[in-house]
Amino acid sequence: MSSIHKRIGAILGSSALLVGMALTAGAGTAVAAETDDLSDDIDVSVSTTGITTRAAMEANGSLTVHISSPRDGHDMGFVRWNADPEPAPNIPGDSLIAKDISPDGWAVEAELSNGRIASTRGHKAIYTKVVSGNLPEGHAYKLRGCVVKGSERLCTPWRAVRA
Repeated sequence: MSSIHKRIGAILGSSALLVGMALTAGAGTAVAAETDDLSDDIDVSVSTTGITTRAAMEANGSLTVHISSPRDGHDMGFVRWNADPEPAPNIPGDSLIAKDISPDGWAVEAELSNGRIASTRGHKAIYTKVVSGNLPEGHAYKLRGCVVKGSERLCTPWRAVRA
């Protein structure tokens, strides 16, 4: 019987360890979300400007951020960092993309931390702007999306991307 008690004790101890690891991993994920680090999962957030975003990092390093209105929640468009070439729409790698899908008077801008900007300003929705150019592979950048109308500019938080 002593052998059975030891086995049960070992199983319970292992289970407690696994539960503790799972709780710790969850806390780490919560901290990452609060500091705007990206995970491989879909991330939904509201920026200080009130813009609601949904973002998803792809395995190749590409990132799409969908932007919803701070006023009524309608889908305004998206910004995308395209790390690698996409064969279907013929968009090259290292491309910054802004797409305005709403005829609400707001333009959509994608901004990369190196100063590259793709903007739909001056065009009627539905409109897509692609700005590309080779960047050093593996280099880290940040991406954010903005909606602009006249001098008003509302932006999402910066999100990490890689070339």
